[in-house]
Amino acid sequence: MGRLLFSLYKTGKINFLLTKEETFDNVSASDTNTSGTEGREYMNTEVIRERKSVRTYKDQEIPEQTLDKVRNYLQKDTGLFDVPIEFTILNAKNDNVSSPVIIGADTYIAGKYKRQKNDEVMPAVTPLGFAAEKRSIREGMMRKGLKSDSRLPFEQLFFQDDFQKPLNQAASGIWNLPLEMVRLAPSATNKQPWRAVAEKDRVHFYEKKTKGYAKESTGDIQKVDLGIALCHFEIAAEESRLKGRFIQTDPGIPTAEDTEYIATFELER
Repeated sequence: MGRLLFSLYKTGKINFLLTKEETFDNVSASDTNTSGTEGREYMNTEVIRERKSVRTYKDQEIPEQTLDKVRNYLQKDTGLFDVPIEFTILNAKNDNVSSPVIIGADTYIAGKYKRQKNDEVMPAVTPLGFAAEKRSIREGMMRKGLKSDSRLPFEQLFFQDDFQKPLNQAASGIWNLPLEMVRLAPSATNKQPWRAVAEKDRVHFYEKKTKGYAKESTGDIQKVDLGIALCHFEIAAEESRLKGRFIQTDPGIPTAEDTEYIATFELER
């Protein structure tokens, strides 16, 4: 599980940095995109509030100098558990990369890691490019149908001590900002699969699985969404001066069958 969580978390980190319009010479990324060490100043809650999914790109070449900056970041950044992961920049035509929903992108970032188990699959491919001035008709219809700009209420996503007590945002204390940034995170078809149970000094994260999303050929793609959510949480926690770390120690809180424990953020003692 450590390798899997690392890969989805780092995918989230890369995406955050590339989403910031000024970062890396105005290169933006798409959809489930997020962060980085080089350009850490761009990783803040203001950017999280501004970020939008991009599925329509300009026919504009990315400068090699910019790609070098991306490669440099990919090589030196680490994730939650320091598990090695390899990222490669792909050319859509040369490497036969395509998407039914991404229009105009000819550069992609792909990630891979050594499997811990034979059945582990983590597809981590994200487009890289300049956002088009106007969304395609297809993207516009998708966003409207998926209600891409809406999010579930705070109390529906987050809980106090167990899943029986919804967490009121006004009473969420130190976890208010970090959890709100999780709530605002992008997700595949806007399913918002993250759930969290807050305690005094810990927050436990879970994946509420959407039926039909986990397939043998693609793996559980909603874990990429969880990685982005964890990234948002960490950024907001650091901004709130909450020092802590992610661990994987299942607290044993009773959950529904479709809900899986992912990780815990624990404050330093």
